[in-house]
Amino acid sequence: MKKTQRAFTLIELLVVMAIIALLLGILLPALAKARATARQVKDSTQIQQVHKGWMIASVDSTQGRFPTPGEINRLAFGGAQLPGRGNEDESRNSHQSLFAACLSKQMFSPQILISPSETSSKMAICANFNYNAYRPASDVYWDETNFKIAGTAAGITAAATSYATLPLSNTVRRAREWRNSVNSKVVVLGNRGVKDGSITPADYATSKTLEIHGAKDEWDGNLCFNDNHVTFGRTFVPEGCDLVTVGTTNIVDNVFKRDDTSKDADMLIQLVTSCTGGLPANHIASWD
Repeated sequence: MKKTQRAFTLIELLVVMAIIALLLGILLPALAKARATARQVKDSTQIQQVHKGWMIASVDSTQGRFPTPGEINRLAFGGAQLPGRGNEDESRNSHQSLFAACLSKQMFSPQILISPSETSSKMAICANFNYNAYRPASDVYWDETNFKIAGTAAGITAAATSYATLPLSNTVRRAREWRNSVNSKVVVLGNRGVKDGSITPADYATSKTLEIHGAKDEWDGNLCFNDNHVTFGRTFVPEGCDLVTVGTTNIVDNVFKRDDTSKDADMLIQLVTSCTGGLPANHIASWD
């Protein structure tokens, strides 16, 4: 007896394809959410690693201070450049010099400085960092050629890091928190944010930082406090932080805004792309 081979009918094939399409429609959003969460968690871990590098380095510094480029590459002493002697060179205290100095000491890798959630084409890993550039006898303490954080007050033009940190201008803020203070109420590092922590549509809605985590119309980010714990949220005024006094009024402290313009005793993180001048040095932050 001859056997007949049965094939799928067109209707059956269409039904199977419809079921697969339905399952994909259900699963893809969940998978996308899981991937976004994984990137956010990895980003949080990278930020913690950077901060831990600073905490470890602070053990060997005066008063537990974090790495400060102007203290590493100092001004001349007695008419000569002597490693470890001379006054601090405030003009060196840009974030470009900070991260380059940390890389030279191998506190962390260049890959750690770019967020896995980075969306800006202006941010790129410094894959050609020259570790051999470190030559104290020649007054060179880090690679000043390949590692770049460039921009103006109008915006970032290029950067080898995704992260904002406490500006190293010589203020009460730096003296108090640019060290291993283990302060659980002060943010010193995190995802960069909207210019001056503004929520006005002209600044907020147009900021590229809204695309780093979460929805495109709302900022979400990781913020690292000085005790090394990291929080993830959508606010520029994290819970648990101290109030800041402006004049005679106590207000919530915006992590991206210089709220205290007289004493600079508030918390603040920025991406400083230019640091020039004498005392005090002129620190210019860039926003995107």
